Amino acid sequence: MIDPVFNIKNEFNADTINFYNNSIFAFDFKEEIFWISDTLDNNSAKKIAINIVKDSFNTYKISICKTLPIFAYVNIDQTNAIVVDTQRSKVINSFKIQDSKIESISLSEKGDTILIGGKNGVLSRWGIYSGKLIDMPNKHKDSILFAKESFDKRFVLSIGYDRSVLLFDKFKDKSFMINCDANATIRSAVFFDHCKFLALGDMSGYIYIIDTDTKLMLNKFQATAARIIEICYYKNSYIFYLNANGVIGIADFASGERVLDSFMSSKRYRAFTIEDNCIILSTQDKMICSYSFDSFIDYGISLINDDNIIGAYKFVQDNQFLKYEDFYLRLEAKFQADLLEAKALACSNKHQLAIDILNKYSHIPSKNKDVLNIISNINTINEFQELMNNNMAVRAIPIAEKNPILCELKSYIDFENRFKKVLIIAKELTKKGKKSDADTIMMQYKKIPSKIRIIQEVISNPHKVDEAIEAIRHKDYKTYFKLKKDFKFVDSLQDSKVIENDGEAYYYELLDSFYSMDLENCKKCIEVLKNFKQYKEFVMEMEFKVYEIANILENDTKLL
Repeated sequence: MIDPVFNIKNEFNADTINFYNNSIFAFDFKEEIFWISDTLDNNSAKKIAINIVKDSFNTYKISICKTLPIFAYVNIDQTNAIVVDTQRSKVINSFKIQDSKIESISLSEKGDTILIGGKNGVLSRWGIYSGKLIDMPNKHKDSILFAKESFDKRFVLSIGYDRSVLLFDKFKDKSFMINCDANATIRSAVFFDHCKFLALGDMSGYIYIIDTDTKLMLNKFQATAARIIEICYYKNSYIFYLNANGVIGIADFASGERVLDSFMSSKRYRAFTIEDNCIILSTQDKMICSYSFDSFIDYGISLINDDNIIGAYKFVQDNQFLKYEDFYLRLEAKFQADLLEAKALACSNKHQLAIDILNKYSHIPSKNKDVLNIISNINTINEFQELMNNNMAVRAIPIAEKNPILCELKSYIDFENRFKKVLIIAKELTKKGKKSDADTIMMQYKKIPSKIRIIQEVISNPHKVDEAIEAIRHKDYKTYFKLKKDFKFVDSLQDSKVIENDGEAYYYELLDSFYSMDLENCKKCIEVLKNFKQYKEFVMEMEFKVYEIANILENDTKLL
């Protein structure tokens, strides 16, 4: 059970919300009340009543600072943006723009500037305390729906009613048009991962991921069928979004995969925010509650410690944003360890003990199929062993080839080792012109379907077998993999598995050499790994990086 950090019953609804220094800052659009509530003393709530324009986009006519008790709103005539010190209920400054009414405002996170979007499409930025115009970063052809400044102050985003998206980059001193090809009006935005990325949410439920440096759209996906009201991010992996139905969902911003359709599904919500590893939620029944993400992790750990495997997996299934947390990796490691133990017990004829271990996972949907398959394999062990004891390998080996656990039994391993030795004998007999003798010693194996082609290849190409053996002995990877591509017998040679496993060793050696700037060894590892199909893409990328670094070092040497 996960307990909230706090759970407060309110007098007003919170349609937009911020949380700072143990205080809730919120606004109720229906009652037109801005209020502050201390989470430790809810009875001390302060309220400020104001009048704002009642329209479908009034959300952007108020703004609450994230880090200071400052609140701003557009007056009912839409002529002034008024900034208020909420603790002292005192106006700090009032701003008016030329030749236009005000359509939207946004306070910076540090509370030192305010963005004002005009109906004339001009976005201006002002110093809150100085009252002076700083700049006019963006200009749209139509009214500015809303704007946002990144917390590092490098970027200023603005959205037009015509769906235009402009991003001003202070480093380049230029405003860029972002081509989102938006399906509907964009109504929410968040900068994340140190402002490297920008996420936008629209009224048709689509989310757009923008690379703030290149200004290119990296991903576009539909997270929900309803209008997106607000979006936040968590640990630079997941986008949390609130839709018009009051449901909070989660999506992976890189893949666009919907990780969770309904977070904390027992309630419907009006607003939410994520601050300091906590999620603060405003419910539709005038409650505000907060949960620490650490409490989710702690709860998962407690389930593992209590050996409540089913509960732990169900908990992660219900909260899939936890899949990259250490406790889940620990849970998966336990599963893999139990699989190995069960297989070892099964191979030692302790079948029931093995099945008892596996049964712990049989009711877990994500594990059910694999576990039941292993149990089925275990149930065939007795049949396999009986066939092998009765010299009926012709029937037993095809069963093992379909059931991997049988391939770990001593009787199967012994059979395969005998087959490899007989292959070499048959190869030597063929080279001496004694093909009929080679056929005779291979006769029992020819009855096994998976061995027929291997036997034919060895008898027809004995010198190719020698070539493959030499390639394995001298670790001639190029020759080995070339022969493997053309001949099935290569996998059946002694030590073929050793050379296959060399790829992983060279992979880690390449990484180590790269980080220690040993470029010569990098080149050596790359040449070897080029032969391994599974490392092909990785090697191409690393080869380019090594070449690039070598050129830089060479140029630096010339300059010296």
